[in-house]
Amino acid sequence: MIETSLLFFDELRRTFRIVDAVDILLVSVFLYVSLLWFQRTASRGVLSGVTALAAVYFIARGLDMYLTALVFHTTFAILLFVLVVVFQEDLRRLFEHISALRSVRFRQTSDIDIDLDELVESMFHLAGSRTGALIVLRGKEPLARHLNGGVALGGRISRPLLYSIFDAHTPGHDGAVILDHERIEQFAAHLPISKNNQEIAGRGTRHSAALGLSECSDSLTIVVSEERGVVSVAEAGVLTEMATATELRQRLDEFFANRFPRVAQPVWERFIIQHGQLKILALTIAVLAWFVLAYDPHTVQRTFVIPTEYRNLPAALLLDETAPNEARVTLSGSDRNFRFLDPGSLKVTLDLAEARAGYQEFPITERNIRLPLNLVPYRIEPRIIRLYLREQRPDSYVPTPAN
Repeated sequence: MIETSLLFFDELRRTFRIVDAVDILLVSVFLYVSLLWFQRTASRGVLSGVTALAAVYFIARGLDMYLTALVFHTTFAILLFVLVVVFQEDLRRLFEHISALRSVRFRQTSDIDIDLDELVESMFHLAGSRTGALIVLRGKEPLARHLNGGVALGGRISRPLLYSIFDAHTPGHDGAVILDHERIEQFAAHLPISKNNQEIAGRGTRHSAALGLSECSDSLTIVVSEERGVVSVAEAGVLTEMATATELRQRLDEFFANRFPRVAQPVWERFIIQHGQLKILALTIAVLAWFVLAYDPHTVQRTFVIPTEYRNLPAALLLDETAPNEARVTLSGSDRNFRFLDPGSLKVTLDLAEARAGYQEFPITERNIRLPLNLVPYRIEPRIIRLYLREQRPDSYVPTPAN
């Protein structure tokens, strides 16, 4: 057992490339983003089904279950189409989030200009007077396509302004206020309505709107119920009641800390700690997938007929028409290295810059063949090409080579 393990690790050490490490790393990043996306979406229950299908496929490949692997190959395109249709809204949000990352600027939470204490006190004052309210705090993702109606404002947030907007006698009191840090971008905006009746649990339209926006963006919405006088927060598809002003303030601090991290926090610390378990899971799956799908220590040989190209022929010389125009080259490498090989890209190139008139021999070596990485020549036929080069004179002739 120990000897077998040592042989395996020795073979792995000899065949593992830097490109393989980069390959695993890229797949890990893709899996991490996918897992994080599934975790945050309302459809994340499908993740267990997708994981089970992936496990069956890997087991089938590992045990050489040809029929099962073939079924997966033939139905993969259909499955991919179904997933795109089912998750089209979530995929659109994912791409919006990726594009939004370019504009993110890290700053300390304390640098945020909004007066959170004044906002919290305003919410509980409205709750005490049974005045309904709906306030959206933007995250990093754009909200424009999720909003309908609304009146642009651009004013700095204040208690009198919030009380005026949500006064029951004003025409825009039923809509939402959209905050971009310390400023009210617009009011009387209409939000998408959630269909998650279980989470709404008999609450009103404001709660449905707050929950609906949280399901399709990374925003946080504060909702005040005029019937019950309760302050709640909707974030990531979950409605949570805030019992005290202190609890709401802590929730807002967490929201801004997550959406706009402190610049003083080291990059490596954010990279390792944030969603650390999910990153380890993604890396583990990528490594297992590499061993099942890509790792192949066995060496195979394949023969190709490759065209021969002559370059840099001196202007005073002519190449005889009988010069060979192809060679047979047998390449050696693992099967995975042949998968991405384009035979049309193979070519034997001979440099005739220093050639002279008469018969000359030119050896064909690995340097004369354009090869991809990790494929080496096993056999070259012919090994030496004999050419006759003549000067460009009208009376020149080709003599018979001596035996």
